[in-house]
Amino acid sequence: MSEMMKAIVWDGTTYPDSLSMRDWPIPEPGPGWVLVNNKAAGICGSDLHYLLGYTRHLIPDRNLPAILGHENAGVVVKVGPGVTSVKPGDRVAVEPLHGCMEFGGSCPMCRVGKYHLCQSGLTHVGIPIVKMLPGGYGEYSIVHETRLFHIPDNVTFEEAALLDILAVNVHAANIGRPYMGDSAVVLGCGIIGLDMIPVLRAAGVTNIIGVAKYEFQAEVAKRVGAKEVVVMHKGTDPVQEVMKLTGGLGVDQVYECVGGETDALDQSVAMCAPGGAVISLGVFSGRRPVDLLAFLFKEVKILASNSYATAPSGKREYQISMDLLRDGLVDHKNLITHRYAPEQWREAIDVAIAKGKQHAIKTMFIRE
Repeated sequence: MSEMMKAIVWDGTTYPDSLSMRDWPIPEPGPGWVLVNNKAAGICGSDLHYLLGYTRHLIPDRNLPAILGHENAGVVVKVGPGVTSVKPGDRVAVEPLHGCMEFGGSCPMCRVGKYHLCQSGLTHVGIPIVKMLPGGYGEYSIVHETRLFHIPDNVTFEEAALLDILAVNVHAANIGRPYMGDSAVVLGCGIIGLDMIPVLRAAGVTNIIGVAKYEFQAEVAKRVGAKEVVVMHKGTDPVQEVMKLTGGLGVDQVYECVGGETDALDQSVAMCAPGGAVISLGVFSGRRPVDLLAFLFKEVKILASNSYATAPSGKREYQISMDLLRDGLVDHKNLITHRYAPEQWREAIDVAIAKGKQHAIKTMFIRE
């Protein structure tokens, strides 16, 4: 009989009745795989979308029930045959993305390091779209050894658990390739946008305007390096405010971190100076209108930035992100606002859902 762990398990129906704390078999790591005891796990907005039913259609019934949580870090407790890069006792961050090569495949994208574009089905720890690999809402996860990154002594588990967010921004900067001295707007100051600001500063961009929905987000945006912040009060036109701050010219780059059913992409084009670029990180719902005449006349480039993988240098973007944390160029302490034991899952999820009212930036599960 398998040993059991405690996990917050989702049955596929709508929150809150869909979640429960229950026993779950501890997975056994096979060749190349590693068992990690999760010490910190973030509650991502995408988790909430599944729980609230917005994106339930993406999850096949065969992968349910499931253990969510793809922002996690912990300690190696067991390694499978052939594992050499980590050993029991190592502190590690989990990169959730697994391409087909970790399962014996060899699609063209994975072979060249672009596993985030895997053609055979990208698998995530804690996101049961392709397979059910138990995530950070459980005590243990199994992870391929190529997706584990050693945590430096000066980085905590909870800081390292947010590397999934930081790597998204590192990838966006690698897509956008800003020049030192460029001006930029970070449109949307949720946790993605707030982590985008210090990444841009590390790349040499210091003239950064943040556009925030809430005052508490604006305060954090200034702490992490935004020069100016526009807060979306009722009646505020963010495009007009950006144009005022730039003398009517606009900025060299806009990092769009909103998505959803919004006009953020259209606003991003309008905020660009002639010849500027929009780097779109937001996940939009279906088709959104864009002023194509402005796009054409200003020669604005629109670049999609999806997740993360391998940088043009050949270095993994997850490792680049860990190095930024280690060297103090990014500080995740500013972003973690609410911490809960897994047994307090109902309160934690409620806070994450009501982030505006609760002034929550990142809510996390912490295990001793």
